[in-house]
Amino acid sequence: MKKTVLKIAALVLASSVAVTSCNKNEKADAKKVVRINFQTGTLCAAPVHVAMKMGLFDEELEKIGQKAEYVLQAEGGATLGEMIASGKVDAGYGLYATQLQAMENGLPISYTSGIHIGCTKYYVRSDSDIQSVKDLRGKKIGVPGLADSSVMNLKRKLMDVGIGVTADNNEVEFVAYSSSDLAIALNNGAVDVIGAHDPVATKGELAYGFRKILDTGTDEKFVNEYCCQQFVTHKLLSENPEGAAAVTRALQKASAFVEAEPRAAAQLQIENDLVAGDLDFNAALLEELNFIPSRSLGKKTFDAAARQLQTAGILKETTDIEKFIAQGYIELFGVPDGYTYDPKTKTYTEINGVRTSF
Repeated sequence: MKKTVLKIAALVLASSVAVTSCNKNEKADAKKVVRINFQTGTLCAAPVHVAMKMGLFDEELEKIGQKAEYVLQAEGGATLGEMIASGKVDAGYGLYATQLQAMENGLPISYTSGIHIGCTKYYVRSDSDIQSVKDLRGKKIGVPGLADSSVMNLKRKLMDVGIGVTADNNEVEFVAYSSSDLAIALNNGAVDVIGAHDPVATKGELAYGFRKILDTGTDEKFVNEYCCQQFVTHKLLSENPEGAAAVTRALQKASAFVEAEPRAAAQLQIENDLVAGDLDFNAALLEELNFIPSRSLGKKTFDAAARQLQTAGILKETTDIEKFIAQGYIELFGVPDGYTYDPKTKTYTEINGVRTSF
């Protein structure tokens, strides 16, 4: 009986040791995961699509023993801000100005690199007497959302030409429409002007013969400012700064690829059902945009916008703007200012130093 008890005890102990060893091995084998936000149907999200499908996110994360997980932001579902606030994503990319007020109110993200310039355009009907931004006093402007970057950019431009956009002196009216309805609203006369992002903007221009009065890709104020930038969450920064740096490098490389190979990027989007449309049309739009990544110019953009929008009353007067900028845009160890891509050698070259313009 004593021998039997001893045998049972030995078996239990061996089983316990085996389970403990197994658990330790599982923990050792477990990799940190960085959850990356992506969208479908968005042409200028080409760098994210390229980084996903060409394995750039995987490559950079594997170098540090980590892996990528992709989280779709579905159309009509939770907004990017809601996904961040609920802890569903660790990193992503989008229109930085759209998130400024949310960041001021506690949205826990910081931007790490500028990715591309110029996807927002403003149109009037061909028979309109509006010739430029200077003629917008008293006009009604259709936009995709009242906190959208199209509003933030235009308010900054209106301030430059002396048109009031503050609560005390507001001389224009912004009206929100779904992106698909903006061109119809302008064509029907419901609004005097629309601000839209490509490809919706250019499709509306071609379909209705609209006249462009402002293009952030060519306007002197915005030509060196990034509309779309890479962000990481504060949780990722505090718990996994190496992962934050890795996904930033990957997206910079992907952006450099799109700059050098816009047609290949457009084809990748179409073939993987990430963006619909005609290859020639999509490729031409990507070629028109500036996808040269830059951390330094990205920060300069964020700095200029934050200061001017505080003057406009969009950001609170009580906000410590220096602290807001310092926390909202950071430099990560191991991340260059940007990259270039050589299609002939299929190699990436780091860009370092601080840029003031292109």
